Amino acid sequence: MKEINEILELLNPWWKDGSVSRDLARPYKRRVFNRLLKLVDYRQIIILSGLRRVGKTTLLYQIIENLLKSSDPKHVLYFNLDKSAKDLKEILNAYEELVGVNWKKERIFVLIDEIAKLDSWGRKTKLIYDAFPNIKLIVSSSSSIGLEEEAVKNLAGRYFLTNIKPLSFVEFLELKERGELLKNPKLWEREIKREFDSYLLRNLPEIITWDDELLIKDYLRTMIIDKVVKQDIPERFRNVDRDLLLNLLSIFYSEPGIYLDYDSTSKKLRISKKTLIQHISYLEFSYLLRKIKNFRISTSTVSRKMQRLYPYWWTLAYCYGDNYNKIMENVVASSIDAKHYWRKNGKEIDFLVIDGKNILPIEVKNKKQLTKNDMKNMKYFLEKYRMEEGIIIYDGEESEEKFTNRRQGNQGFSARIRHIPLWKWLLEA
Repeated sequence: MKEINEILELLNPWWKDGSVSRDLARPYKRRVFNRLLKLVDYRQIIILSGLRRVGKTTLLYQIIENLLKSSDPKHVLYFNLDKSAKDLKEILNAYEELVGVNWKKERIFVLIDEIAKLDSWGRKTKLIYDAFPNIKLIVSSSSSIGLEEEAVKNLAGRYFLTNIKPLSFVEFLELKERGELLKNPKLWEREIKREFDSYLLRNLPEIITWDDELLIKDYLRTMIIDKVVKQDIPERFRNVDRDLLLNLLSIFYSEPGIYLDYDSTSKKLRISKKTLIQHISYLEFSYLLRKIKNFRISTSTVSRKMQRLYPYWWTLAYCYGDNYNKIMENVVASSIDAKHYWRKNGKEIDFLVIDGKNILPIEVKNKKQLTKNDMKNMKYFLEKYRMEEGIIIYDGEESEEKFTNRRQGNQGFSARIRHIPLWKWLLEA
């Protein structure tokens, strides 16, 4: 009990001084912060998920800072299971003994970092949720491994799940106190482009001002990739081959957007197809890999063949090379949370953004000038499926092309293709 008391006292300094350090609850509030505050008033458990180092813990501290404005500091409990894997009831009992708050009866706020470190966390939080309506639970996890499965199985109707992403380009500028550039992007275009080049490697809050690129890459590898591969995944699954995971990352990160062929890859690595499938799924669940599937427009289904793999967040790919052409494509995939692309008869569209019946095709070209050949797949797609708009993201100037097709035997239709530079598209995304 002494050990857990020491941890509780260390992690909850506001029990003594009534406030949260500015180093913990950073002054800058991200867009998602206000959405989370609105959820605090609801009964449901708030679950924050996302890659390591994206700022989930900072958000928890900012929520705590806000709670302290209207709540007794001793009624706000924070614990990090990454520091010490304790049982929820053990934590609550130690908390009651230490500060004298009856957690079974009094209104309290319990914030648990890395909840997935707790065995059967869904069942255990459900027991607390159902038995003690006086407790508001807010939890985080750096892995989706079993997260949604556990939540759906045990917490149906009892939770709100929010995925916390790395900084958007707008947030990056604001956090660097360059928000004034956003008031007139045309006037400040040169400065924005300069910041954009910096953003591509620095979209995590902790490293936005770092100059040393080698140090940044070492940070990404040791603080994210190595911790997930050597710690998070083996803690959750048995028979995990860490070397295989790192080998797969080296293959897929070196070539973002690579077509996945289980048969040839398993033969090349001299492993079973089952082992390969399992280990790729581990990397997916850990926010290290993103799988994109070929979408069939006519049937609104996806094909299991010709799947493509990208680093879940493009920044991680810099650890394995500086292929800007592929990084550029990866930036778009990450930013739209890409799930689908289109390929048929040798023609391909990089990404499809699907919202109900609406489909927006997006192509990415690492060019300053677009040729007719660069446009042909987009035009073909828009004509074939009679869609009104497509986007080509590239390195040139913003422009727009409109065209009308009046083929014999149909009524014809009009469509437009927006050409937009990546930096500007990210300001709008």
